Amino acid sequence: MARTVLLTVGAAAGKRSLAGFLRSRLCASHSLLVRLKANAAVTVNGAPARMDRVLAGGDEVAVRIPETWEESGEEPSLIPRAQNVPVLFEDEDFAVFDKPAGMPSHPSRCHRDDTLANDFAARYPGVVCRTVTRLDAGTSGCVLAAKNMLAGAVDRAAVTRIYYGVTDRPVPFSRRTVSAPIEREVPEQPRRTVRPGGKPAVTHMARVASAGPYTLLRFRLETGRTHQIRVHCAHEGIPLCGDALYGGTEGVLARPALHAAFLSLVSPVTGRRITARAPLPKDLKRLLGR
Repeated sequence: MARTVLLTVGAAAGKRSLAGFLRSRLCASHSLLVRLKANAAVTVNGAPARMDRVLAGGDEVAVRIPETWEESGEEPSLIPRAQNVPVLFEDEDFAVFDKPAGMPSHPSRCHRDDTLANDFAARYPGVVCRTVTRLDAGTSGCVLAAKNMLAGAVDRAAVTRIYYGVTDRPVPFSRRTVSAPIEREVPEQPRRTVRPGGKPAVTHMARVASAGPYTLLRFRLETGRTHQIRVHCAHEGIPLCGDALYGGTEGVLARPALHAAFLSLVSPVTGRRITARAPLPKDLKRLLGR
């Protein structure tokens, strides 16, 4: 069933068009407004309304947001298959999963029914899976998924994301901001590299603790490029343990030592803050325990 959001127009928002109010209050995109208009999914004071209607303070706006495949006009493309992925946070619009290392976020030719998206499809039958944040298969931790079209349109740049990683190379700084553009090293290949002309990428790094040769690092992303933290660490001469693709020490961990530990955003639907924390996984704790 479609998600219905009820909004009251404040005095300051009066004399604004319905479309302008929805853009401001819900950060609704043009494409979503077109879809809502086509489906007569918006009413004002209980009656259907045009998007150019001028609102008055005190008006009650109801928005019915597509949620299921059928309501969204899309064909189901996921095999529902429970993977028992822990849920760190859940409300009517979002779910935050604690994805284990080794699990892909989305199906591919080699992984048709064993991904986080398959687990979402089993947990929320008929609901379109819209992942706002994504992780490499080898990275563990917080993944934000939206349950409807409006929630899925949230600006990723507005999501605060904190990661932890482990390296066994000397770390010559306590804090550093790496601003280095990233692009594919070779077309059609997964490996990325820092190269002028690539897409802007900014990572804030901090040294947290050390245990023998191992250093625990904290990362905060400003951008979300593919492999961004892994590429920037390699660029700084501190590749993550287990990250064979970018020169990390092999044999100490079966995957890149990277974990999405914290995620926070203000919901564009409810205006409430969403916060989720994923504890450091056992394999990283064991590595630091050495």
